[in-house]
Amino acid sequence: MSFTSKVVAFVWVALSVALIALAAIGYDEQFRLYFSNAQQTASSLIAALLCLRTWAAFPPASPLGRAWGLIGTGVLSWGIGATIFGAYPVLHGGQDTPYPYYSDIGYLATSPLITAGLLVFMRSTGLTTPTWGKVLSLLVLLVFGYWSFNANKEGLFEGDFATQLSSLCYTLFDPVLLAVTVLLASGFRGGVIGRAWWYVVWGVVLYFFANQLYTYLVLAESYVTGSWIDAGWMLGFGMIAWAAVTTKRMLQ
Repeated sequence: MSFTSKVVAFVWVALSVALIALAAIGYDEQFRLYFSNAQQTASSLIAALLCLRTWAAFPPASPLGRAWGLIGTGVLSWGIGATIFGAYPVLHGGQDTPYPYYSDIGYLATSPLITAGLLVFMRSTGLTTPTWGKVLSLLVLLVFGYWSFNANKEGLFEGDFATQLSSLCYTLFDPVLLAVTVLLASGFRGGVIGRAWWYVVWGVVLYFFANQLYTYLVLAESYVTGSWIDAGWMLGFGMIAWAAVTTKRMLQ
């Protein structure tokens, strides 16, 4: 990995840690709101750019390239959502973005697109999931499906139609993404490609937990932008970006 890539990774992690520290000491909420929104938008858009750059490095008909294209599009969708989310406080005197909002359209498209990318990767590489991996994936789907249901329960039963629809999609999409991620990870047999895709796996895990904690806290009216959980998205997309850079480097 180049020196520049290592410096960018260090800065990426340092900014995420800084946000966690600022939230822990209760630093000015207005500053954390803009600081977090800027980081979320930048990290997702940069990660999307790196994924799509990796997609472009593959031959046009390559299924591996298509996998990176889907993942990159998913992350880009999240970045567009983050841009809309971050623009709201700027245009409304520092108020937190309501839930649901137009930004959730971008957010909700992310998990299905990344899931599709992971499935294309599995099919194109011929990964075989062992029996224990299938069992674990099913358990993950059930356990985290239940967790996701509880995190979104208030929105599912007590909100307006838009809130109910958003909560239903978050309830379904994220656990499926995590279960497919487990299927993928259990089929790894080592090697350079496997090592690169482990970063994708950990990135998805961080993304999932940040999503669920966010939804739970929003519905409990306890979330403010600039919370420590925001770092989960930044670090998650950082992991995916690192995997994309590593994969592109293998092609050179």
